[in-house]
Amino acid sequence: MQTRTVFIAHLLSLCAATVACAQSEHAKKIAASFIGTPFETYAKDILVNKPDYVVFAPKKNKRVTGDTYNDHFQVFSKPDGMLFAVWTQATKEADIDQHIAFSKSTDQGLTWSEPVVLAGSKNYTNPQLLASWQQPMVSKSGRIYVLWNQQVTSRGPHCGNMFGIYSDNNGEIWSAPKMVPMKRMDRDPQDPATPPSWCNWQRPLRLGQDGRYLVGVSRHGQAPYDTKSGCTVEFLQFNNIDDNPNVDAIRLSWFASNEKALKVEHPKFGSACEEAGIVKLPDGRLFALMRTCAGHPFWSQSRDDGVTWSTPKELLDRDGGTPYLHPRSPCPIYDWKGPEAASGTYFALVHKTFDFDGKNEYQARGPLYLIAGKFNPKAEQPIEFAPAKLFAERPSGNSFYASSTVVGGKTVLWFPDKKFYLLGRIIGSEWFDGLKQETE
Repeated sequence: MQTRTVFIAHLLSLCAATVACAQSEHAKKIAASFIGTPFETYAKDILVNKPDYVVFAPKKNKRVTGDTYNDHFQVFSKPDGMLFAVWTQATKEADIDQHIAFSKSTDQGLTWSEPVVLAGSKNYTNPQLLASWQQPMVSKSGRIYVLWNQQVTSRGPHCGNMFGIYSDNNGEIWSAPKMVPMKRMDRDPQDPATPPSWCNWQRPLRLGQDGRYLVGVSRHGQAPYDTKSGCTVEFLQFNNIDDNPNVDAIRLSWFASNEKALKVEHPKFGSACEEAGIVKLPDGRLFALMRTCAGHPFWSQSRDDGVTWSTPKELLDRDGGTPYLHPRSPCPIYDWKGPEAASGTYFALVHKTFDFDGKNEYQARGPLYLIAGKFNPKAEQPIEFAPAKLFAERPSGNSFYASSTVVGGKTVLWFPDKKFYLLGRIIGSEWFDGLKQETE
C-alpha cells in the first residue's frame, strides 16, 4: 500500500505559514498531511532541513514496529527508474528491535511503499539478534542483493557476521538469509567463535576493478602490532555479484587490510579513521573521504581501482590550505552527476567546528555545511573546494548517514534527519556557484 499519496487542499492552506520554508510543493503537501493527526508536530519540524522528498516519518507504535530510530539510509535505483530504500531501524539506536527496513517507489520518490522488515526484530514482542548496517547492490540482470551485519552473540551492534538475501522481483519475494564467508583480519577477536566488529556505512558502488562493487569498511579492534585499540578503514570488493550467485557463494576481495589499513591517530583522542565515502576522479583515481578522531576529515587516494591507498591526509580548504574542522561525525562525499560518474564535480558535508580542548572527539553534530569540489589533476589534494555554504541548520542532530542518486536528471541527497525522519533534498546548481567563480 502506498503511503501519504492523498493530500487535502484545505489542510495545505491551514499550515501555509508553517511550511513556507519548504523547497518543493511535494514536501509542503506531506507536511500539511500531518495537520489534525497525532503527528501534527511533524508539519513544521520535518521541514527544517528543507527536504524535497519525504520517504518515511515514524508512527511511534513500538508494539507494531519500533520505528523511531532511522539511520544508515541507503537509496538506490534500477535503470527503469524504480527507487528502493533500505535502512537500519529500531525504537532507539542499538535497541533489541534493531532491524533492516525496506521500501520502494514507482513514481520517482513521490510516494513510498509501507516499509517491510527484511532482518532482525520488528518490535519488542519477539526480540531477535540485531541486524544492522545494510548494503544493497543490483546485479546487471536486475537481481537485488541486501547484505547486512548480523549479530550472532550479545556483543553489541557492530560485532557480527555478514548475512544477506536477494530478490528477483523488485523486493516482492526474498530468498532465505545466508551467510557470506568473511576472511579473518588481524584486528578481529582472537577467539574464532567471536565475529569481527565492522560496519559499511555507505552502499557499495561500481568503482572497483572492471566495474565491480567496492565499499569502505570500518574495522574496530587492536592488531598485535597496534599501540592502542581503535578503528581503521579497509576496502571490500564484491567479485561476482553480476553472476547472480547465491548469497553464500558471494566472493570477496579485501584491500588495504591488516598492516596496510588506513589509520589516523591523535595524542589526546586516540586512534580512529572510519566511514569512508568514495568517489571516482576523471583520470580513474579513487578518492576516499573519512571521519577521524583528529578534529578533521582525512582523505586518501587509489591509483589502482582501490587495491592500494595512499597515507591519509587532512582535508584542506581553498583558504590557504587550512584543514577543515570536523568532529567524529559523518562527513559524506558524493559525485554531483551520479554515484559512479567520475564527473570531476563533487560535494561533501562538514561541520566546520571542533574543540581540541574538549573531553573527547564525539562533539556536537550541529549545522552542516556543503562544500562544492572540483577536480584539479595538478593539485596534491585532487579535489579543491569552494567556500562552505550552510546546508543543514539544525543546532544538533545532523548525523548524515546518507546516500545519493539521480532522479529525473537531478541529484538527490537522501539523509536521515535527526536519525528520525528519512528525507531527500535536490542538490541544485546553486550550490556550485562559488565553485564556478573560483575555477573560471
